[in-house]
Amino acid sequence: MHFPCWCILFAHLYTFAAVTISDHISVEDQLLAEGASSGRRTGRLYCRVGIGFHLQIHPDGRVNGSHEPSHLSVLELFAISQGVVGIRGAFSRRFLAMNKRGRLHAVEEFTDDCKFHERFQDSSYNTYSSVMHRNHRTGREWFVALNKRGKAKMGSSPRVKSQHASTHFLPRFNLQNRAQWGFNIMDKSQKSQNTPQPAAPKAPPPMVKAESGKKRTETVKYWPKFRFG
Repeated sequence: MHFPCWCILFAHLYTFAAVTISDHISVEDQLLAEGASSGRRTGRLYCRVGIGFHLQIHPDGRVNGSHEPSHLSVLELFAISQGVVGIRGAFSRRFLAMNKRGRLHAVEEFTDDCKFHERFQDSSYNTYSSVMHRNHRTGREWFVALNKRGKAKMGSSPRVKSQHASTHFLPRFNLQNRAQWGFNIMDKSQKSQNTPQPAAPKAPPPMVKAESGKKRTETVKYWPKFRFG
């Protein structure tokens, strides 16, 4: 008796979910396109701890990681000085910061707490340590880090070190321009075919049937490898 009502309700829920997903995808693409046009490094920071997480900055100031990329993980990195950068959420419009206790959060206005040292490690990953805060007794730096569940770790924790995977981030920038990185290499045989040859005396064309299974020469697409995935 109520079967048609359930069908209508299910159709409405399915339509709403499809529209929501499409909105998120369009917002994500728009943020990446705006970052590419502004000239800033725009993309994501992928932490290899656990199953792997993308660093996220929420509009309410929370900082965590998500396994699946989203509009919250689209970040803008900009240079402050040599080796010092700021990190801003493209969607939340908030800056990543670390307070004097080593806690990660996001703020609306850029301060000294938002400055981080960006260093390239031997593992081909980057680390980000606070410029303002560290252990004053030992001089140990406090790093941006995520735990195995994707939660932000305290930079002041003794377990947060530059050698640990929780502090290793792989920058993934310029995702919109990825199609422009490839280049074509022409086969030598095809190049020789395109080279004009001296005119030869005309002769009647031989009556030979073309081979249908002859392999055609095509250009090959090569993709260079970059450190920033």
